Amino acid sequence: MRLALLLITVAAAVLIAADPTEPVYWSAAKTKELDKQAASRLNKQSGLGSARLMDSAFILYREGNSMAEIHTKLADMIVARDGECTMIVGGKIVDGKPSGQDEIRGSAIEGGTKFPMSAGDTLYVPANTVHQFVIEPGKHFTATIIKVTPKP
Repeated sequence: MRLALLLITVAAAVLIAADPTEPVYWSAAKTKELDKQAASRLNKQSGLGSARLMDSAFILYREGNSMAEIHTKLADMIVARDGECTMIVGGKIVDGKPSGQDEIRGSAIEGGTKFPMSAGDTLYVPANTVHQFVIEPGKHFTATIIKVTPKP
């Protein structure tokens, strides 16, 4: 019985985690609602709140810097929608340690290129490239993040 429940739970989680196979439309009103939801989920310690669109895309709301991070297999398409930040991309991760499947996080980046971002800007961060969000005190940043599997 326990095994059956475990298998059903795992199967349900896989189905929930998959991207849709049918078109999904998010109106401007729905997207603004998701922005508010992400902001309401702000974790003061990490400076991050989010709302999921689907497995490979989410709304990011930030009021503080992120850790430096590397996604070894997925690229990030970052579409800025509100507020402002500086993205640092490239260089070397400081104190990098595995933090999840195919992910490395560290305290900072040495070197790298700075990209100022505000509403309307888009930045592509290739897979296996260190990047970090830097938010000025008192500011915030909202973006749609789309995870991309690069073609070889």
